[in-house]
Amino acid sequence: MTVDEIYSSIGQGISNAIEESNWTNAKLDIEVVGNGVVGYTGDYRVDNTTVNLSVRKIPRDIRNWLKELHSITTEGGKNKWNRAIFRLEPDGKFSIEFIWDQQLHDQVEELN
Repeated sequence: MTVDEIYSSIGQGISNAIEESNWTNAKLDIEVVGNGVVGYTGDYRVDNTTVNLSVRKIPRDIRNWLKELHSITTEGGKNKWNRAIFRLEPDGKFSIEFIWDQQLHDQVEELN
């Protein structure tokens, strides 16, 4: 998959997991640690209320998409990140913020 295909798949997976039709924005908080272990949680806004996103309704393939995205974007030691925030609007517009969290990295290293 290309990066654009991955972004599209993630966005579609989030959108499909939202049951309400009048949501205004959604967010997926992503962690990639160790040897590609992926975790994520999310939420979305309806009116002025934040609702937890049921990650069970997101396709299981999202873990593979996120691993692949991490692999592509960090290839050759560039753009080092272990957290990301994927933001989505109902019209399909999205943004993604890649974050390096040293504390998370250190916690993982201690466990290894």
